[in-house]
Amino acid sequence: MPSITVVGSVNRDFVLTVRDLPRPGETVLARRFVEGAGGKGANQAVAAARLGSRVRLVARVGADASAILGALASEGVDVEAVRSDPHTTTGIAAVVVDDAGENTIVVNPGANAGLGVEDLPPRLVRSAGEVVLVQNEIPSDVVDQAVLRAREQGGIVVLNPAPARPVDARVLAAVDVLVPNLGELASLLGTERPATLDGARDLLEGAALPCRAVVVTLGADGALLKQADRAGATHIPAPLVAAVDTVGAGDTFCGALADALARGAGLAAAAERAVRAASHAVTGLGAQAAMPYAAQLDTPADPTAS
Repeated sequence: MPSITVVGSVNRDFVLTVRDLPRPGETVLARRFVEGAGGKGANQAVAAARLGSRVRLVARVGADASAILGALASEGVDVEAVRSDPHTTTGIAAVVVDDAGENTIVVNPGANAGLGVEDLPPRLVRSAGEVVLVQNEIPSDVVDQAVLRAREQGGIVVLNPAPARPVDARVLAAVDVLVPNLGELASLLGTERPATLDGARDLLEGAALPCRAVVVTLGADGALLKQADRAGATHIPAPLVAAVDTVGAGDTFCGALADALARGAGLAAAAERAVRAASHAVTGLGAQAAMPYAAQLDTPADPTAS
């Protein structure tokens, strides 16, 4: 069974759906409210577990997380390395989603801010070909040490630099696959976010990043892939779907990419599968609810569908 270790965040998600996102100073009434598990670490772990990987999560939660840990375990995620801090609460994300599937998110890190280097297992890489997947919703020193330790131990290192913040060049050099969205890529490069797909391609092709490959997620436009040992960038288009909620799409992408890489897939094939998984995830409400299972991705598309 493919093996993945996710080092990241766990949140309680409070999702409210509205017709239009509120403007500054405006109060709007929600049409629906859903509470569930979230956080980039937990989301990416669930996404990979649903596709059949053996997934271990390294994280911190508060004393209020028993239901969340139970839900993660029921998804097949190993939570033995999730530490509980009785002196704080689990991270909280307040998510507002409009009729177009766009969203705003406010996060209180809670226990995630207390995750320390000492919480990292000595062996992040337990077997050959294991993927170590890390995101930026935890302290930067933990991200750095997780990436460097995984590289030293021979793992396949995937870094999702979200939310955007500076990443040391030594850390980037230890990354096999960097997975930013377009805004995060622009932030890393210290430039403005391009407004078009061609602009995104130009930005990626001109980027001088020391990691081995970059996969830029583009939402409805799919993804762009650039590998250090190959010229140019490859566009991977997304299938046309009716988006309900884009929250968690990027996390689904990362989890599916990690699952495919852990199975030995080439990067282009892994990115293509990740695009399909993310497209499926936006068709339902909530970060984890619509994440696909392997059978759903393996079902051939209807050629008559528009």
